[in-house]
Amino acid sequence: MLVLQDLSLELPGTNTHYIGFDDYSQPSEDTVLLFGFNNLHSNKLFDEVKDFKRKIYFNVTMPTEFCSDHNIYLDDKFDEVYTICPYSVRWLNKIKKTDSYKLAWYPLNEKDIPPTQDKEYDVCYHGGMHGDKYIEMLGDIMRFNYRYMTMTHGINLLTQNCVPYATDLNLSNKEKMERIAQCKISVCMNSFTVRGEADLNNIKSQPHYLDNDAFIHAEKHRLCPQIKSRMNEAAACKTLNLVEKDLWNVAETFYRPDEHFVYFEKGNLTEAITEVLDHWDIYEGLVESSYRHFKNNFTTESLYKRIKEDGEKS
Repeated sequence: MLVLQDLSLELPGTNTHYIGFDDYSQPSEDTVLLFGFNNLHSNKLFDEVKDFKRKIYFNVTMPTEFCSDHNIYLDDKFDEVYTICPYSVRWLNKIKKTDSYKLAWYPLNEKDIPPTQDKEYDVCYHGGMHGDKYIEMLGDIMRFNYRYMTMTHGINLLTQNCVPYATDLNLSNKEKMERIAQCKISVCMNSFTVRGEADLNNIKSQPHYLDNDAFIHAEKHRLCPQIKSRMNEAAACKTLNLVEKDLWNVAETFYRPDEHFVYFEKGNLTEAITEVLDHWDIYEGLVESSYRHFKNNFTTESLYKRIKEDGEKS
């Protein structure tokens, strides 16, 4: 399976740059996998691949694109679309009367798994700030021996305001993975904020939008689910995933609670961190279980093979 990857429109330093499908690309004249947002806008590229029997696109952002007013339906351009949102996969296949949309996972390249590190820190969060609950989370982890990793470019105003509280800025991917591995706990919230009326109206303009479980709380709570790469990154680093229990719990699509990760609920993050730290010897077994589950299921190589084998079965 040939891989054509164009990440020129992706924010530098973000996870998409390190998935590395191109590491596994093989010459092919009938199957091609495209990855990268810029590939959706290249007429020249579509001309080059138009004769391929199986044209595939891999999407790691769904369902955020439905907040946009651009046409985001991809089955008219591709034979298959692999994406990370289970709710959108079911909904799109239903409204489009197709089976072109396939559930995948947010892969992590095995070459980026760091060597085992000493656990120097209690808890970490890496990423941006996207609302009040993130500010509350940052305040909670700052009660401990924490690390907050973020970037100084391509960030929103709220994240800019929190940069003074960051312990690590603009790390390379290697440095980031090593820092996560040095922490006992990584905090993860698998949702995103619907930021304004325009975003909400774009969601509501989708056909039968309430048939997509990702959108059922968009108007009342201004939230939608989105599995984060942090889940696999923490698992790969042998760091415990402490995951916000929310209205969907999409993490359970990929990992099992109390076997691979632990939930915290709104208002009790401090207590949840304390519980893990006080009984770390018990939770170390869960961390190992999560690492094995990731390694056996969610690497880039595993997804490349899965997509390739799906074509061989059809």
